[in-house]
Amino acid sequence: MNRFIEVYWVIYFVGYLIAIGLLLWLYWRDLTQGDKVIYPLSAIFSTAAGAASAFAIIVEVGGRMVLLIPAAVKKLKNEGRKEGIEQGILQGIEQGIEQGVEQERAQWVEWLREREEAAANDRPFDDPPPSQRD
Repeated sequence: MNRFIEVYWVIYFVGYLIAIGLLLWLYWRDLTQGDKVIYPLSAIFSTAAGAASAFAIIVEVGGRMVLLIPAAVKKLKNEGRKEGIEQGILQGIEQGIEQGVEQERAQWVEWLREREEAAANDRPFDDPPPSQRD
């Protein structure tokens, strides 16, 4: 926070000097030829202070945005990657379960086919069902 205040005041002071110089240059004739010098001079200084404040705030906010936007984008990308990895893992598990179910079903179908074939040929059939195998 201390660094922020230092940078702010430097920007403010530079902006203030530029604004005063510009306004003095624009209204020099009024200052040198006018009857009441205090009015244009006070207008110049107050306008310069306001312009310098606005300039300093805009520069600080803009600078912070330039620094914060890439960090936010990086954070969102990382969150997206993590979410993608999690979804990939879940899909892999689901596919593995589906393949396991298909393999088990195929084993049962094969066992039933062999049992029916043995019964049709009057052969003994003592193979254990797939659920009782190792």
